[in-house]
Amino acid sequence: MTELLSVQNLKTSFMTRDGEVESVRGVSFDVQQGEVIGIVGESGSGKSITAKSILGLIQPPGVIKDGKVLFHSQDLRQMSEPQLRQIRGNRIAMIFQDPMTSLNPVKRVGSQMIEVIRRHQKLSKADSRKRAIELLREVGIPSPEQRIDQYPHEFSGGMRQRVMIAMALSCKPELLIADEPTTALDVTIQAQILALMKQLRDTTKTSILLITHDLGVVAQVCTRVIVMYGGMIMEEGTVEDIFERPSHPYTQGLLRSIPRVKEGQRERLASIEGTPPNLLHPPSGCPFMERCPHAMDKCREMPPYFVPEEGHRSLCWLLSDDMKHGAKGRGEEVQ
Repeated sequence: MTELLSVQNLKTSFMTRDGEVESVRGVSFDVQQGEVIGIVGESGSGKSITAKSILGLIQPPGVIKDGKVLFHSQDLRQMSEPQLRQIRGNRIAMIFQDPMTSLNPVKRVGSQMIEVIRRHQKLSKADSRKRAIELLREVGIPSPEQRIDQYPHEFSGGMRQRVMIAMALSCKPELLIADEPTTALDVTIQAQILALMKQLRDTTKTSILLITHDLGVVAQVCTRVIVMYGGMIMEEGTVEDIFERPSHPYTQGLLRSIPRVKEGQRERLASIEGTPPNLLHPPSGCPFMERCPHAMDKCREMPPYFVPEEGHRSLCWLLSDDMKHGAKGRGEEVQ
């Protein structure tokens, strides 16, 4: 496959009165053409900040401190603002997490959609309106011919989310970054949106970076998964690697927290004890150490990425040759 995006050693911080909050700490990954990658992790792990950093959407007091974002081998971080505007919303589109703050409340939904389409596709106003109505219909908005002239406050939260999805898809982007795109949707519309994303990938080879808490959605549509915690990538691999052979204790904890329905059985949901690290003072070693049931003294040092198999990497000392056999954590032998 052709490499579309390469993120290299990305670091983003926020300068607060209390000090520097290191939200993204050296994140690196690649996106191939036509690939669907899921980014998962609990709130505050750096998923959304990573996505916004890719597009250069970090506002003060935030600052991108280091790293490269190569799109077709061109570094987006070295581009001027006018150059980036030609890429944002056109070749790279983003569905934001909160549609109410992303839509202009004093402008009709249709005018906002038409503005995006005309800017990047150079269509007439009439053709842009037809395209906008078609998109609203595709994402499940009823009576799109009437709805297009309404204001955002006249839509429900889920319908506003679908409008944002329609706007993101309007220019058939090469890369779609979707930040919790199905959060406010019922299961029927969620299935419809996921099917639309799959269709976009299959027909136009669009790559998708899907940020979500829903591991079920990841299992359904993604080809590869990135697990983030404490501003870093803890584990990366194919869907099969992550769901069938998770190697990092944090990934294992996430999977244990998924409700499972077994006939005739009742199970208590497993939770990950403790709290995420304070990124004002990030740990020098493994960020998951204080919550890990297998933690040991070696974890006070930052581990490298170990590769249990090709295409699968994990930031954990348990995979080192001298520790994975018989190493002991907090009263528990590593299996």
